[in-house]
Amino acid sequence: MAFALNHAHIHELQRVIYVLPFTSIIEQNAAVFRQALGDLGAENVLEHHSNFDWKEMHQAQDDETNRLQEKLRLATENWDIPIVVTTNVQFFESLFASQKSRARKLHNIAKSVIVFDEVQLLPLEYLKPCMFAIRELVQNYGVTAVFCTATQPALQRFFPNGVQFTELAPNPQDLFAFFRRVQVKNLGTLTDDGLVERLNSAAQALCIVNTRRHAKGLFDRVKGDGKFHLSTLMHPAHRKAKLREIHARLVEGLPCRVVSTSVMEAGIDIDFPVGYRALAGLDSIIQAAGRVNREMKRVSAEMFVFVPDTEFIKRTPIFIQQTGSAAQAVLREHAADPTAIAAIEAYYRMLFTLQAECNFDAHKVVELLDKGRSRIDFDFERAGREFRLIDQNTVAVIIPYDDTARRLINDLLYAPYPSRILRQLQTYTVNIYEREFQNLQSKGVIYTIADSYHVLDNDHMQRWYHPETGLVLAEDSGGDAVFYDG
Repeated sequence: MAFALNHAHIHELQRVIYVLPFTSIIEQNAAVFRQALGDLGAENVLEHHSNFDWKEMHQAQDDETNRLQEKLRLATENWDIPIVVTTNVQFFESLFASQKSRARKLHNIAKSVIVFDEVQLLPLEYLKPCMFAIRELVQNYGVTAVFCTATQPALQRFFPNGVQFTELAPNPQDLFAFFRRVQVKNLGTLTDDGLVERLNSAAQALCIVNTRRHAKGLFDRVKGDGKFHLSTLMHPAHRKAKLREIHARLVEGLPCRVVSTSVMEAGIDIDFPVGYRALAGLDSIIQAAGRVNREMKRVSAEMFVFVPDTEFIKRTPIFIQQTGSAAQAVLREHAADPTAIAAIEAYYRMLFTLQAECNFDAHKVVELLDKGRSRIDFDFERAGREFRLIDQNTVAVIIPYDDTARRLINDLLYAPYPSRILRQLQTYTVNIYEREFQNLQSKGVIYTIADSYHVLDNDHMQRWYHPETGLVLAEDSGGDAVFYDG
């Protein structure tokens, strides 16, 4: 942000747009930006994502607060504000959308500094259209784009020869060496028995695996006080509360063993003395390592990578197979330091080589727009439909988790215009696949409001929403073992 503000000042650019992959990181970053800007922060930082609650931004309900809230609410439509903090979904889907309402902000993206934080998390299947959009903004709309990550992908391949990439850090390898605080070690194959034994013997430890089912199975076997589970089967407010508990126990030196899916990786400000990561992409491994010895309280710490030998995974997702295969090769060939820049470069060369060119635009979004060059018949509507960074084959289930959630659900029953209430309920929502939803619905535990909003029945909360692990999927839910919780 310091670079972006200085660069915008020098080159007379209009605003800074900070783009992040997860809402949890957005809330954390926006709060830091507001604090850094002091009195200017509240009025000049727009936090634009689905979970933001205007009422919670300020507790006092006075004229000045109402004025500020209305200013920021209107700014979500056109981004006419100096600093915007938003999601990959909001940013890129606005660029490809065919609806006028989402296009109102496009003119205010011109002449901006855009920081893409954790850029390695852009989905592989949309890399080509995302990079083409950025190239267009940079070459023709006065935009400066910053790709920010500890694991820089080889994105130059998506830009034409002559496009200048400038490294902002003076000597990246020296910085990597100076800030190295974790040794990544390859354990090879590890059974659940062996993994649980390691976790049970550690006072504080983090374990990240690739699927919800594996995380739940391991959590059930960890013994003793201070064990925690995190996954997307827990709604955001629940995960946030658990993270506060985890952080407090780590600071106080109390027992704390966490078994999580990848929701614990990017941007979570937490510090463990040791970590375990199921084999995945090298970027995921390095992100997981960032939760170990994060505050450099120890001279060094260890992150152990392992290939799971477990009954809880029936088949490994294709994405994990591809990224894991490339990561295994790098762990073998760069065993001394698989987090070094040379190892990261080797990983992306290998991963991108494994892909057919069409995989970078799996939904043919660029092809839909390219065909109009000569005939001026761009298929904007279909391109907008096909460009969806988040899987749309899911159903949102609202959880009556506390008094606030239950009050909002009751308000939803009678609301003629429910959008404001639904925005507040986002923090109490769990997204599951359609087959999982249908199985839950068949158990009679879901009811529907206005034919659109699905709610877990409060009378079934005790059985179907666990206070430690979240939504309980029906036993016959099928293939939830292969869900990659990214």
